[in-house]
Amino acid sequence: AAGALLQEAIDVTVILNALRALRGGPAAGRAMPADTDDLLRRFAAEHDALRDALTALRAVADRIAERPDDEALKALESTHRFLVEDLLPHERAEETTLYPALAEPLGGSEATATMSRAHAEIQRLTTRIGTHLEFARARGGFDPDQIDDLLACLYGLHAVLRLHFLQEEENYFVLATDDTL
Repeated sequence: AAGALLQEAIDVTVILNALRALRGGPAAGRAMPADTDDLLRRFAAEHDALRDALTALRAVADRIAERPDDEALKALESTHRFLVEDLLPHERAEETTLYPALAEPLGGSEATATMSRAHAEIQRLTTRIGTHLEFARARGGFDPDQIDDLLACLYGLHAVLRLHFLQEEENYFVLATDDTL
């Protein structure tokens, strides 16, 4: 668990450093194409809708840490369903729709490369949470040996998502011409 948390900290540091280098880059003072502007507003609205659900990650982790019983397993199932059915499709759509649209105005695909890496980490942690869920279902409950890694995945994903959302909001969504974002 300590190694996983250290890796998460390293990933976050790399992302922050890359974003620091992008500030004031090629998009400064440029107007966004109308279709890209629409995409920015769309994904900003999706962030608003998804943000409240992110607290469920921390809540389910706290619940499992406190009492890893059947109710905690049900909460994990619900959270995993949200991740797979709502969050991952949003992240994939950003990757395949928004980021390519931002490449030209921001001066190339390297402007979104660190954010793409965050998407890969979100997918990886969601997959690990799913593996833990399958294991717990097959066993009929949580195995004490899996709790530490499961908690590291949940807390880690919560941290990565909060940071990722903030970075997209501060670095991309502010480029939209609509001041109501």
